Amino acid sequence: MITRKWRPKMESDDQSADDLERQRNNEAAARYRERNREKVNQRMRDWRENNREKSREHAREWRNRKLKNGSPEEVAALRQSERDKTNKNNARCREQVFAAYGGYVCNCCGETEPLFLTIDHVDNDGAKMRREGVHGSGSSFYTWLRKNGFPQGFQVLCMNCQLGKHRNSGVCPHHSR
Repeated sequence: MITRKWRPKMESDDQSADDLERQRNNEAAARYRERNREKVNQRMRDWRENNREKSREHAREWRNRKLKNGSPEEVAALRQSERDKTNKNNARCREQVFAAYGGYVCNCCGETEPLFLTIDHVDNDGAKMRREGVHGSGSSFYTWLRKNGFPQGFQVLCMNCQLGKHRNSGVCPHHSR
């Protein structure tokens, strides 16, 4: 007697054996990925690191396809997720910058409220650097600091000390008393 390997019933008459085989393989691959999630994720991170341009191009194509062919709700959800990801990345970059320059403490007056604190150019050359295109402002400035290894010549100041320094010829009013 010959035994055959069990095969699922065809769901429709027009579904071919190749489609069923593909479906079984996809299900097996999904089970493998679920059982070995960390191993698969690490392999993908390594691949993206080694194929950065290819990975970015694929992501751009996927995004453009979603924007072009998606429903208005899907497009809105994609744009919201992109905003959330950007905000998360900017916040993480800001945290790294402030940690590199001594944390959330003003170097002049000791203010610790993060919403009041900024990064100051010690030599008062921020406008010049922005005009020359060395760095931008806002989150692009924080990104520039991180990419350049947190260079010297910057410090954490609260907005009061920074504005006072600007209006008082480069010296904070706390130090001119």
